[in-house]
Amino acid sequence: MNCPKCGKPLNPEAHQELVFNGQTWCSQCHAYDWELIRLRQADDIRVWGQRLCAAFGEDPVLIEVYPAMLNRKSRKIRVAEVHHRLRLIDMYTPGLTLATLCHELAHVFTGEDHTPTWARTFAQLVAWVKAQISPAS
Repeated sequence: MNCPKCGKPLNPEAHQELVFNGQTWCSQCHAYDWELIRLRQADDIRVWGQRLCAAFGEDPVLIEVYPAMLNRKSRKIRVAEVHHRLRLIDMYTPGLTLATLCHELAHVFTGEDHTPTWARTFAQLVAWVKAQISPAS
């Protein structure tokens, strides 16, 4: 995988350095729109989760929301965790964004970790959400 603009090789495992939007881009060439990264209410995230599952012909995914949690090993705040087989996403309040939801749903839909297939699915989910968001939302 390479960035469609600059040609830089992309590593899906370094997803924090990438932007998924229709395609997979390096973060120097592309950025998420505000509506994809702004914090939302838990109910809004759940509704978007239902909409995405329906749009992509997937069975529903359960989304549980918890207060912020610190990862003891990395000392970073967790934003979400996915349980593939259970079709369950645990989202923590700092991660209540549409981009995070699409990231986790891509894991559920593909059953894969940070692979090229996961990256393509993540990019498709973000593109679909972007097409649904009106400027007033």
